Amino acid sequence: MTQNNTDVVAMEDTLDKARQLRDEMVRECLLPSGSPARHIHKIYPEADSEALPDAVEHLLGACSACNLHTAIALVSKMRAMGIEASCKQLVMQPSVALERRKQQQSRQQIAYAAWPPSGARSEAGKPRGSKHRQDYPGWPSLPADILLQVAALVPDADVHVMACASASWRDALNRDIHSMSFTWAARDPRHGHVCAVNRVVQGAAVMFQNLHTVGLRRATHLQDRALAALAAANGPRLKDVDLSGCQLVTDLGIRALTSSCRNLESVNVSSCYELSDAAFESLGTCSGLRSLDACGCEQLTDAGLQALAQGARDLRKVNLGWCEGVTEEGVRGLAHCCSNLEVLDLCGCVKVRDMGVVAVALNCSKLTALGLHCCRRLTDASMAACALKLRHLSSLNISGCLSMSPAAVQAVIDANPGLHTCRSLQRTVIIGGCLSLLEVSCCCKRSFS
Repeated sequence: MTQNNTDVVAMEDTLDKARQLRDEMVRECLLPSGSPARHIHKIYPEADSEALPDAVEHLLGACSACNLHTAIALVSKMRAMGIEASCKQLVMQPSVALERRKQQQSRQQIAYAAWPPSGARSEAGKPRGSKHRQDYPGWPSLPADILLQVAALVPDADVHVMACASASWRDALNRDIHSMSFTWAARDPRHGHVCAVNRVVQGAAVMFQNLHTVGLRRATHLQDRALAALAAANGPRLKDVDLSGCQLVTDLGIRALTSSCRNLESVNVSSCYELSDAAFESLGTCSGLRSLDACGCEQLTDAGLQALAQGARDLRKVNLGWCEGVTEEGVRGLAHCCSNLEVLDLCGCVKVRDMGVVAVALNCSKLTALGLHCCRRLTDASMAACALKLRHLSSLNISGCLSMSPAAVQAVIDANPGLHTCRSLQRTVIIGGCLSLLEVSCCCKRSFS
């Protein structure tokens, strides 16, 4: 459909060029006004003077197969230009639309275990051409490999319905489905109101007990009991959980999650405003935790951050953006315990001073990305430590850090070759809002905003 629309636009541009050429010829008295524009062969050399170009016929056929109104509009424009074109040249292809409709119906039938398809049974209720019920087994006996191929093509909402269809399907999906997203359950598109996401998640806890990745992004009505049920069902197999925007999840829900899922590796609790230090102390019990996104957790303080770092010492990525309760003491504790940090985002941590960033530079030599946006209390001392100890930085955000000098920032850039490159036109050094840093130079000028 997208290719056909592109062809339509290209054809309209070509027709506009042909109309301009006709008008020029009329003005030069080379073409009588009102006569057919036979000069279309100048644009399509392969066309004869009497025949419509093959490209036009092909385009009209493609347009009429997907959008009859567009094709008719094209014919009208061609007639207005003096090009002979008739609606008879429109090649209707209802098979295209019918095929797409059949595919949609098949997906719905598979998702809702509707067997047999319409018209497959006779009036007597028996399959056509069969005498016994066992000759027509139906969807429940679908081979597991084909079932999984179908499940890979449909949305997670349909996979959830498929698991409800039969015991055999539920067992097969439970055994082989390792990732499930419940973002579709946040709102019910059929009724336009918030649906019972808690019942959906609790039901999934019964059917899916081998999940490794769970997405609950923006499930604003998710409650602790539903999260606890899902965590208890999957236990240590669950490794990646996205709870961003789950504003009703509290410390009790995180405690239930960590008590059942000891092998967590990645947790996203950004914008979970009800979480306090107790929740991060619970996350610290997961020693294998590698990635934590706590952006916007306003109740997090140094105590919770230090408890987290003492337990999860192998953290690689930490986002503490806009955690305004965190100071340099918490950042120092994180740096001393988690020497393998690779990505650290402190954007919006307005209470962090130089000692926190200096501790990060001295202890986390593997750091590749550092975000210090709006950390206005930082000075050249932070940049001096980064220039002295860090050698692998490929991303640095110091926008809004008004107390830094160009020389200090330039030293960091010179010490880290990764900041001189600009892969895929991405900004590697962001100094927006710092007029005093305009003198900073880099090999790739596109690296600055």
